[in-house]
Amino acid sequence: MAETPKDIDLQECENLIKQIRDVISVNIVMGEDKKIEEIHVLAEENRNAKQLVRDIETLLRVEYGIELDHKKISIVQLQKGQNITRDKRVKINAISYSLQGNQLEAIVELASAKKTCQGRSVGINSRRNNLRLFAEATLEAVNGFLEDGITLTLEDVAPFSLGSKNIMTTAVTLLREGVEEYLIGSAVIKQDEREAVVRATLGAINRRVPFA
Repeated sequence: MAETPKDIDLQECENLIKQIRDVISVNIVMGEDKKIEEIHVLAEENRNAKQLVRDIETLLRVEYGIELDHKKISIVQLQKGQNITRDKRVKINAISYSLQGNQLEAIVELASAKKTCQGRSVGINSRRNNLRLFAEATLEAVNGFLEDGITLTLEDVAPFSLGSKNIMTTAVTLLREGVEEYLIGSAVIKQDEREAVVRATLGAINRRVPFA
């Protein structure tokens, strides 16, 4: 008799998958029925992608009693020598806010392997401006990690629909040595728009900006 599937804690499940050998990062997309629709994995190329898929299928079967179609698992593998490493990227440590009247203060704390930095931004608490405040707070926190001579400016942030998903997109201008580069980041809105803003902002810059 098949085991009854258990409810999935998204963060816990992503962390479990990241423990599989050669997995670098994981993004799980859940449907409205709280079932897994897609799993996107970034991995090193030391092992065959099919083996990684089998490992993920086995983990889900053992830990959650889920028989997941392998077609829902996508693997992107880095070629040897590509400069994308865990310790050169920053990750979300905490997201919070305070509200006084119609003024909202967005607070974003980011962490690297070496240190933690916090960014803040204050402004009118309208829905659109609310999103900008969290993007601005993210960039302010990022400033604490930047090497000299790099400037990041928020251009825009906006949600949109793509198929059946709601997506958050952030546009950032990178200025380095007099050269401008327009960067775009996006993230699936899972539960919290604010978290999606932070993830989208980091997605725009994490692979383009050298962190000190």
